[in-house]
This record gives sequence, C-alpha cells and structure tokens, in this order.
Amino acid sequence: MPDELFPQDRGIPVGEALRALPLESPAQSAWPALAARLPKKRSLPRWPMAIAASLALGLAFTLVPHNPSPTTTVADAGTKTVGSKPMDERLLSLMAESAQLESLVNAASDDVASSATTAAISLALQDQLQDIDGQLQSESTADQQLDLWQQRVALLRDVASLESSRHYLAAEGRGMDLAMVSTY
Repeated sequence: MPDELFPQDRGIPVGEALRALPLESPAQSAWPALAARLPKKRSLPRWPMAIAASLALGLAFTLVPHNPSPTTTVADAGTKTVGSKPMDERLLSLMAESAQLESLVNAASDDVASSATTAAISLALQDQLQDIDGQLQSESTADQQLDLWQQRVALLRDVASLESSRHYLAAEGRGMDLAMVSTY
C-alpha cells in the first residue's frame, strides 16, 4: 500500500533501500586475523594464589581459639561453671574470641568489589549481629549473656567464613554467586 504522505518519486523505493543494507553478519570473520596480531597472553598459574589463600585461611583459624560446645553444670561450691571453666572465665574468653573475629572480619572485608548477592548476605548477617548487640546491651542474666555471646561468636565465624570464601574464589578468578546459592 503506497504512502500518500510521502510520494515515491523523492528517492529510492523502500524495498531497494532494504536490499542495499549490509548483511547481519559479515561474509568472513575478522577474528582470526585480529587474534593473530594480538600478543599472546601468558596465563599465570593459579596454585600460588590458592596456596596463599589457604595459608591465610589456616592462619585465621589457628588464631581463633576453638571452644567445644559447653555444658552447664553446678559445682559443689555453688558457683556455676560451663564445661570445666567458671562462667566468668568462659564469658571473657567468648568476648576475646569475638574481638579477634571482628578484627579479622574488618581486615578481610572489601566493599569495593562485591556482588549484590554477597552484599545482601553480608548485610543480613550484620543485621543479626546488631540485634544480638542490642540484646547484649539490655539487662539480662549471666546465662542469657553467655548464650548471646555464643551466638555472636558463631555469627562472626559465619561472616569470617563468607569473607574468606569470597577472597579465595576471587583469587581463583571465580564469582561467589553460584557458590553461595549452593551453600547458603
């Protein structure tokens, strides 16, 4: 159907103009010639980075004291103990471990390059940490304080694990999104 607003005598017909357009793909690929002129990329071995990441991770876990899950008992003298340690000593060791983990997380965290999934999980863990800190500020019994400090240390271990995994995968040149979907 001809267009009445634009008469056909003012240029080439539309059909001819469309046939004159270049093809979607070229007749011959330019990539082989371009690839031949590019300098050869020397791939670096990944094992030095993997060894460095595993040593850093191993060092981090050796610096963090591992405390078995406590069982609460009442001693003969009437003082409450957790496992073989008195309650105050256990609370102080949890506070020290929390401080070590927090400094490890602060040193390992890198907000410059992070995917949305990693940032979302990290923010969720930080929100949980803030909730626990808020509960620690409120007046509570020694048993509640001990339980909250244990939760805080466990949460900080998860955050440290997330950060070290992110650094390890980044050293290998991989992203963390697929690993997090299968892990978290």
